[in-house]
Order: sequence, then C-alpha cells, then structure tokens
Amino acid sequence: MGKKQQEDYTKSLEESFDRWEYLLHYGGSDPFWSDGANMNLVRNHICYYKGKMEEQYGEDKHLYPEVYFREVPPEMDHDYLANVYAIREGAKEKLAAYLENEDLQYLISVRDVLTDKERKGVCISAVIGYAVGLAHAIRDEDIITMRRHAKSNGHYMESFRECAGKVRELKNREWKEGEQLTLFSLMEGQSR
Repeated sequence: MGKKQQEDYTKSLEESFDRWEYLLHYGGSDPFWSDGANMNLVRNHICYYKGKMEEQYGEDKHLYPEVYFREVPPEMDHDYLANVYAIREGAKEKLAAYLENEDLQYLISVRDVLTDKERKGVCISAVIGYAVGLAHAIRDEDIITMRRHAKSNGHYMESFRECAGKVRELKNREWKEGEQLTLFSLMEGQSR
C-alpha cells in the first residue's frame, strides 16, 4: 500500500473522530436523521479506517499513526439529538416569523379561492404546508423537523415569496371575498 493511501486513512480517521465529537456537542443539520444515527454512521467509518490500518500494518504497532490508538466512540442511542432546547426555541421563533410573513398570510387568505388547477400549478398547498408542518412538529415534539426549520437559511420564507408572486401573476382573476383562513384552521382541517 502506498504512502498516499496511508496518509488518506490517517486523515480520514482524524476527520471522523472530529466529526463524531462535533455531532456530540453541536449536532448536525441532517434534515431526516437524528444526530445519534449520524454518529453511529461516523463510528462505523472509524472502525473501517482502523480495520484498513490493521490490514496495512499488521502486528507492527510502532508503524501505526497516533490517531489509531484513540478509543472508538461508543454506540449512541439512535434518537440522540444535541441542543434540543435550542432547536425547540429556534423552531418557535421561525414559526412566529412565518405567521408574521405577509406572503404566507396572503397565500392562506386566497388558497380556497383558487381553482384546483391553479392551486396545483403554484404549489400553494405544499408551500403553506411548510408552516403547517412546523406547527405540527412543535405540537408533536418532532425535533428533527423543528431542526430543519430552525437551521434553515430563509429558503422557506423565499418559498412563501415566490409562491405569492405566482399567485399574484394569475392574470385577470377576480378574487371573491371569502372566509379568511388562518394557519390554525388549516391545521384543524388536516388533522381530521
């Protein structure tokens, strides 16, 4: 095995230990998996790189890089999440910002005035669903969904803006004065 591959295993092992520690203390931003699941995946990488070094160096322990002798991190509970309190608070702040967003308010107020074809064309239900989904996640203690919103970089707000723009562009549409919907009335309708 060449020196380059030796260096790659050493560097990969160091990076894997660093990644595991980072996930333990700060958590990740995986939109679908818990920190515990990702930490166990990184742990598997650590075991893999150590195994490759064992194949490479055999019994000659003085050839092993120092990082090899670090203890393999423990297996984590699959549901472990770091910084749960901060995630909850961040999600509540995002929901408050969503509810104050004029574009989202507009979308909620006109959703039922659009025809089925128009609703599908502008994806209004999906876009409103971002806010409804976050409200459900907070209610149901779905921390991973809360984290997805809490750590978002404004792309949900951008979706509200883009969708509202598409709705406004629907040409020559006469809006009927109808029931003014709220996010919470939509949640009630979806939970039935």
